[in-house]
Amino acid sequence: MTRGASPSRRELAALLIFGLGVLVWVLLPVIEQPQAYHQFADGRLWLIVPNAADVLSNLAFVAVGLLGLWRLGGAGRSLAPVVRASLFAFFLGLLLTGFGSGYYHWAPSDPTLVLDRLPMTIAFAGVLGAVLGERISPRGGALALGVMLVLGPFSVLHWMWTGDLALYVVIQFGGMAALVALLLLTPRADDSLPWWPLLLWYGLAKVAEAADQVIWLATGGLLAGHALKHVAAAIGGLVIAHALGARPKGH
Repeated sequence: MTRGASPSRRELAALLIFGLGVLVWVLLPVIEQPQAYHQFADGRLWLIVPNAADVLSNLAFVAVGLLGLWRLGGAGRSLAPVVRASLFAFFLGLLLTGFGSGYYHWAPSDPTLVLDRLPMTIAFAGVLGAVLGERISPRGGALALGVMLVLGPFSVLHWMWTGDLALYVVIQFGGMAALVALLLLTPRADDSLPWWPLLLWYGLAKVAEAADQVIWLATGGLLAGHALKHVAAAIGGLVIAHALGARPKGH
């Protein structure tokens, strides 16, 4: 599509979904950060590392982020420039999440949680830009990447400034719902990258996060859900990194 062409139906549908997200944010009441969120099930100390499982499990993000950036540099697949740029943001976001989340879990609090959530929004912007770049159009992907690289971090800073978490909630959960809707509404059999497995692992990560205490009790204090959340989310990134290293079908 040329730069000055009118929006396609798929681009208009993506804009409509984005507009619905804005409407949901406007209608939502103020959402405060529950302080109980910082109370994780596994608080065991290992050597000098407090909350060791939750801290050290973030090394999975660091490893996958580095692997993804390396694979992206020599990707065996032909990627559109906007998809490549979006994946760079995705893997960079994962890498930074490893450090930010590790810092947060060392000393859980609202101020340290900011450094956990900021890089997560960068990773999400990368996923959204890449999916729209493949499924909608290159300019749709570029617009989504640019907007979300601004709006995502802003949502975290907005929470820090106002105490209202609503915009971040809409971006995180509404964004995932939007991605599922886009994948369902624009079916294709030749995706360059495995988006559905990525979303599946992210969904499993959210389940593990919600079941932090339940898993801790069920395993007799061996494992807790939050550390498993980190590993599951990192595996989602690993699926994409692995696909970058594979040759396209027919080659």
